[in-house]
Amino acid sequence: MPYAYTFVAALLLACAYVFGYRLRIRSRHRWWVSIAGGVSVATIFIDLLPEISERQAEFAASAHDSSLFPEQAVYIAALSGFVLFYGLEYFLSSSTSAEGKLGGLFSLFRITAFAGYSSLIAYLLVHNVWDGAPSLVLYALAMAFHLLIVDYSLSGKHYGFYESHGRWVLALSVMVGWAAGVLTSIPEPLLARITGFVSGGVIMNTLVVELPEGHEGRFWPFVLSAAAYSLILIAVLG
Repeated sequence: MPYAYTFVAALLLACAYVFGYRLRIRSRHRWWVSIAGGVSVATIFIDLLPEISERQAEFAASAHDSSLFPEQAVYIAALSGFVLFYGLEYFLSSSTSAEGKLGGLFSLFRITAFAGYSSLIAYLLVHNVWDGAPSLVLYALAMAFHLLIVDYSLSGKHYGFYESHGRWVLALSVMVGWAAGVLTSIPEPLLARITGFVSGGVIMNTLVVELPEGHEGRFWPFVLSAAAYSLILIAVLG
């Protein structure tokens, strides 16, 4: 895929952080968050998880005897992404009652973790196997929606630092991830693990926003957007 296309896609992802606050300010309802969640989850289950399964099979077939758990390597990476962001949410919630440095430390660590996570999402813009421009566009659009969810989540956790500086850090991390993708190349097994890790993170971060606030979530926008985007993915990628 030409780098110019992936650069535009990376800018789209970065804009989710730079301009996400405008959507939060202007929208009185959170239905758009549920729509973004539906699109994100549909992409994972219809696009990335089948790709993970294919890469896992290739990885297991070509793995050396010294590889640790070759049959489950990519799935372990997906589980790691899920557990990491669950842990961050859990410890941040536990630290909200602690005043001063403890809560601030977890807040800063969480933003740092999301910076790395955003970089990996952008890295896959360059190094994932895209069948063509439509596949890249669908991935970039879904991840832009997902990063809007991340922006929404971070802005709602008493992050004064996030509003003033954090969102710019995360936007920059997207471009750093894209640049790293252009300048470096990594082995296929590691790329497969990154894809798995990102998939686990997307699922967890979507659930963090939707499930704990079930009374605020919007079931039908979530379901309908997931179904609609699934049909689009099947039509374009199938």
